[in-house]
Amino acid sequence: MKKRLLWLFMAVSLVILSACGNGKSGENSSKDGPPATDPSEQGELVPSVTILTSLPEDNMVNYEMSNEIVEELKKIGVDAKAEPTDFAVLIDNLYGEDADYDAYTIGWSGRIERLDPDMFIHSINHSENAKPGGNNTDRYRSEEFDELADAQRREMDVEKRRELVFKAQEVLGEDVPRVTLYSRANVQAYNKDRFKDVVNIPGEGLFNEWTPMEIEPLTEDKVLKVASNVNLDSLNPMKAKSVYEWRNLRLIYDKLVRLTPDITPEAWAASSWDVVDDTTIDVHLREGMKFHDGEPVTVEDVKFSYDAFIENEVEYFMSFTEVIDNVEITGENTVRFTLKEPYAPFVTNTLTQIPILPKHIWENIEDPLNFENSEPIGSGPFVFKNFRPGEELVTETNREYFQDIKIDGYIFKIFGSPEGVLTALELGDIDLVSYDLIPAHIEQIENNEGGKYDHLELTNVNDIGFFYLGMNNEKAPFNNKDFRIALAHLVDYDLALDVYLKGYGGRGGAGLVINSANEFWHNPDAVKYDSYDPDRAKEILEEAGFTWDDEGKLHMPKE
Repeated sequence: MKKRLLWLFMAVSLVILSACGNGKSGENSSKDGPPATDPSEQGELVPSVTILTSLPEDNMVNYEMSNEIVEELKKIGVDAKAEPTDFAVLIDNLYGEDADYDAYTIGWSGRIERLDPDMFIHSINHSENAKPGGNNTDRYRSEEFDELADAQRREMDVEKRRELVFKAQEVLGEDVPRVTLYSRANVQAYNKDRFKDVVNIPGEGLFNEWTPMEIEPLTEDKVLKVASNVNLDSLNPMKAKSVYEWRNLRLIYDKLVRLTPDITPEAWAASSWDVVDDTTIDVHLREGMKFHDGEPVTVEDVKFSYDAFIENEVEYFMSFTEVIDNVEITGENTVRFTLKEPYAPFVTNTLTQIPILPKHIWENIEDPLNFENSEPIGSGPFVFKNFRPGEELVTETNREYFQDIKIDGYIFKIFGSPEGVLTALELGDIDLVSYDLIPAHIEQIENNEGGKYDHLELTNVNDIGFFYLGMNNEKAPFNNKDFRIALAHLVDYDLALDVYLKGYGGRGGAGLVINSANEFWHNPDAVKYDSYDPDRAKEILEEAGFTWDDEGKLHMPKE
């Protein structure tokens, strides 16, 4: 009830503010901003800005916030537009060799491995990853930050490492390479009449790597039907770049180590590991495992897999593999990893993420980065059966696996809209959702008019991921730090959280990459700019040498 009243209050307030001309409508003019500057004293006109954003049916909050930001940019004299873009196309735009973009909205999911700060500190911010294919799609570069990002990886004392991670967050808060808009609460649902013992993990929700292995069916139909509102782009582990693909690939392929729901590294395809010293780790392979085609899993496959990801420079995982100096087979079931330098999260980040590929298949592939892999063969708990793009991916349980799995398999069903998912939930056509429900659907299920959702259980857990406005720091105007800081004051963070999310989530802020849900690593003092203040934005621009012409158009500082 409190959330509903808050939403009504905000909605009414917005209407009143709009009617009063509170900077939420209308075009900028020279009367609204600083006086026009003599043309001879002006720099180049600020280039037009295109924000690539989500389709409304994929992520309504990103879509709406992009349009809000566009209107704010127009009011300060910047020609801007939002361009709704299919998720797969957006990923190609950001990671492709010919990547060319101004700004975009997207999110980093809070996968369990990302509770360790290295992904959000090093992988998406370090200068060495600011290149096509790299996770630093904002093209942010800072020597000061790089030194901290590198140092926290080498520091084996957890408290000292935490200090370095805190300092790195402070640099990001000052530099504003991106603007975090919000984080979303993982509010999801499952059919409690058909299944029990569902695992719910912060940052991942219900469709994590443990639920399919531990869930117990309550009827004779033992196939778990999982709903997604986003299509899968690739089943090639060297090409996949989104959480949607990896949620399936990590169940088809196996990994040496998996993180348990309480964030403990557990030997998995490995039977154990020994930390010989800070740069030497011996991993012992579990005996008796087989790939889905019947071939045995050997240490040769493990060495081949890690070598392949390193040699093919798979950018998505490069931050976790670049620390490896050498992989060698030292015994019948032992692989030794020698690191170039100490890497604190090697077990929890590297050993938990690289899939074991069958060498007898992949060694014959000429171009592994572009291999279609239409029938993936792994050694994981589930066997791939078929995939119809835009419709469904079908698996069955690997009955030769070393775990006792109670379901017969799962079907990952792809829907065109959240409404289609809600209807399927109501009718019992799906058993579990793999994404966060939109607020309107949460309230429908909670209200449960007529008892049509009696069979559903709502779950809620904090997300350590975040959604953000990314900016190409190599292109004007985003190559200007003052412009990025000013832009941070044009974002209505409360609008995102209180109105569009109706309180189901967390507040954003400029430079925020480790949010409060990841309490140990979150620096609460790192974010410097997290208030909506258009007047202050104009002051920052004016102080930095930006000027306006007699048409109210914004110009870069004169060089």
